[in-house]
Amino acid sequence: MADIEIKMRKAFVLSDLLYSRERDKISSGLEKELSRISRESNLKGMFHTSIHVKKILDKRMEIINQLVDFKISQDIKEISKTFDVLTKEIYDELLKRAKQLVNDQIDNLKFEMEKFCRHFPNPDSYLNLINSQVTEERNKLISNAKREINIFQKQSESNIQGKKISNEIIITEQERQFPSLDAWNRIKNDFGISKHSFGWKIDFVKDEFKRKIIFRDISNTYMLVEKGFNKSAVILAGSIIEELLRLYLEHKNIATSKNNFNEYINLCESKGILKKGISRLSDSIRYFRNIVHLENEKSLKYTISKASAKNALSSIFIIANDF
Repeated sequence: MADIEIKMRKAFVLSDLLYSRERDKISSGLEKELSRISRESNLKGMFHTSIHVKKILDKRMEIINQLVDFKISQDIKEISKTFDVLTKEIYDELLKRAKQLVNDQIDNLKFEMEKFCRHFPNPDSYLNLINSQVTEERNKLISNAKREINIFQKQSESNIQGKKISNEIIITEQERQFPSLDAWNRIKNDFGISKHSFGWKIDFVKDEFKRKIIFRDISNTYMLVEKGFNKSAVILAGSIIEELLRLYLEHKNIATSKNNFNEYINLCESKGILKKGISRLSDSIRYFRNIVHLENEKSLKYTISKASAKNALSSIFIIANDF
């Protein structure tokens, strides 16, 4: 077995162990919560309704989202600690594991939901609802997994520019503990927007876990700008904008034919959702993200300045103001 495969296996063994512990913690109390939902539906005379089924499905889906997010983050963390240089083989294995987890969780979800509805009157109507939503959720989870691993890959590429990994995008444990509140206080002083007011602007993001991730990534982007990691800050800022546009389109019930940044920008413009000038800011971030690949950094004209990095961060707030 190749050395890289041995190292990956060891990294993933530890990741799987930590995931198992977290899975038990996240899943604890799920059955009680499902029973509570069913009791409330029964009291309201809505037990045999699609509303009840959807509430059960949404609650199970909420847990799956947390599990998948944790597993991907844990895999990335262990791989980062094991390898200084990351190859395509490693990224492919990360994506393979993420897809396997998603498929296992979704298949189990489908089984549990079909079992739940088995004794409902006219169960086929409920099963059609379940199958449709389960397929949609599977695609979303896999798309999100690809996005997270793609971001990790782009961040890792930044480390090959002559600086040590500890001084680049891989944030140390000490930096991870950078007080979020302190970062947002500084953001308020520099950009005139508080965490509370920004949260109000993105009230369409209902998932509390997703909101925490967005708040965290914005504070991390600010930290990267302050430390002079301009390229890394632009990558992260672009990723935040991409996800906000995706969630906003989803909130507006606008279907996307392709799950990519370019598609989100084009739809926002064509549907008149965002002002022309604001969508141009998104376009600028997409441009920055396109040139931050190592092979595209051919001359100093592509070097990203601190001013550009701060502009990328401010673009998040400008775009959110137009939601």
